[in-house]
Amino acid sequence: MMLPSEEQIPEPIAEPLSTPLSAGDFDPNPVDYAEDSFRSFDCRPALLESTGTWLRRGFWYAEADAVIFARTFNANEVILARDFDTIVVGGLKNTLAIDGSSCAEGAPRLSVGRFLFRDHENRDHAMEFTIFGGGNYGQDSQLEGGNLVMPNNIANGNPSFDSAQRMSFDYTTWFNSFELTYNVKQRMQKDRMELEPSGHWVRRAQPSNTNAFLAGVRYFSLDEELNINAFGIPDGNGDGDNETGNYLVQTGNHFIGTELGVSHAYETARWSITGKIKGGMYLNMIHLKSNFDVSGNVTSGSTDLEGDNLSFIGEGSLIGRWHLRPNFSIRTSLEVMQVTGVALAPYQVDFVPSGSPYIGKNGDLFYLGGGFGFESYW
Repeated sequence: MMLPSEEQIPEPIAEPLSTPLSAGDFDPNPVDYAEDSFRSFDCRPALLESTGTWLRRGFWYAEADAVIFARTFNANEVILARDFDTIVVGGLKNTLAIDGSSCAEGAPRLSVGRFLFRDHENRDHAMEFTIFGGGNYGQDSQLEGGNLVMPNNIANGNPSFDSAQRMSFDYTTWFNSFELTYNVKQRMQKDRMELEPSGHWVRRAQPSNTNAFLAGVRYFSLDEELNINAFGIPDGNGDGDNETGNYLVQTGNHFIGTELGVSHAYETARWSITGKIKGGMYLNMIHLKSNFDVSGNVTSGSTDLEGDNLSFIGEGSLIGRWHLRPNFSIRTSLEVMQVTGVALAPYQVDFVPSGSPYIGKNGDLFYLGGGFGFESYW
């Protein structure tokens, strides 16, 4: 059996050092130093301390974040009822209202990508799939009084929950997003040679400004449910206040469309900071289903409508990364997302016995928060 010649044996691959070098790291004996396969080749070139060619190496990559968003819609509050028998400080009446701002909630996000090729301009081309969402935002409250009255823009002159002794609501909303994008990312500039005070040369990554571009398709869903309950409603015959009422509203917004995005980053061997924006116009397919009734056949009605709307989704983020290893980094971010042209459940309450004739489609949502996670390449 023939043994491979010395020329056929591949040279060991040198890896970047995890910490900067000092004069004590160098072997004073050139022969022993040349035999160190971790730090040198046979011609003893500059040492690899840190290098941009080692970052973003591999065929696959994954990014995982825990994002915390606070949610706001386009009104300070939606008043469902006022207590006309109670006056509080300032002459205002006690109210039952849905607050326009919600407490912060978590929403996980996972991206998995596959490198395709590197072009002649030193840019990486990749396909990426992202799943985002799952966080539920909720509010609930109740109001007791002697004469609870619903606003005119809700009752519209029809029998409703007026004169109830107690009312309450439970409001829940959540979103989910699925994206498939094509990404083009610039790589850092060529490594540079630096002379250490000890007189030895090292090869380090050159801090660089890089740009990236993405284009893709996205499906985004926003679902809401509003459940209003009333107790102690007059029966209409003057026999007592013993009727109960319920109003249930369910809205589904299903967006589908394309998106474009750009980003700019300042990258070094150990850390980077990136600004990113993306957005697109979407077809929003809306489904509204609601029904209300008051026991004793005082009043009832139901709605089942579908409609379309042109909507916009935009996102912006500022992302900081720290490279623990060439193929593993931790990341933190500040993020904002806006969704326009949606059907929000609080704007669909309408006591029309024959059912609401239209869908309120002009809701705007604003999400603001941050995230923490990691990314890895293999």
